[in-house]
Amino acid sequence: MTNPLDHIDQLSAWLADTDIGLLELRGPTGAVRLSNTGSSVQMHKADGAESAPPHAPTIVVRASSPGLFLDRHPLHERAIVPIGTEVRAGELLGLLQVGPLLMPVLAPQAGTMTELFVERAKMVGYGEPLFELQVNGSEMTP
Repeated sequence: MTNPLDHIDQLSAWLADTDIGLLELRGPTGAVRLSNTGSSVQMHKADGAESAPPHAPTIVVRASSPGLFLDRHPLHERAIVPIGTEVRAGELLGLLQVGPLLMPVLAPQAGTMTELFVERAKMVGYGEPLFELQVNGSEMTP
């Protein structure tokens, strides 16, 4: 049987030629995440103990418009929602600044904030991944 990690170099090369920011592959024993920064592709590997259990799906919250991403209000020092925090559907996760306007980035479902994909004060494009939420099973939408 071929080891799936043998193909990571080829996947990284393909990913580098796209505008896709993140590619994640999950299997029964772990996960591999390839992050495309535009200048390089980085691989992050997680064994079965570190990856999310199969019964706990995750969703990626994406930018609803181009803008400057803010994980905190410009007048505050702390993040709106730190990693590991449980959130309700509709709760504020971050902000997109478009000129003088601050647009809310809201949680589409209840869950736990598991990852932040973008650095604070970074320009993002439409649809760019911002956050990952591990969805609470009781709050899932079909």
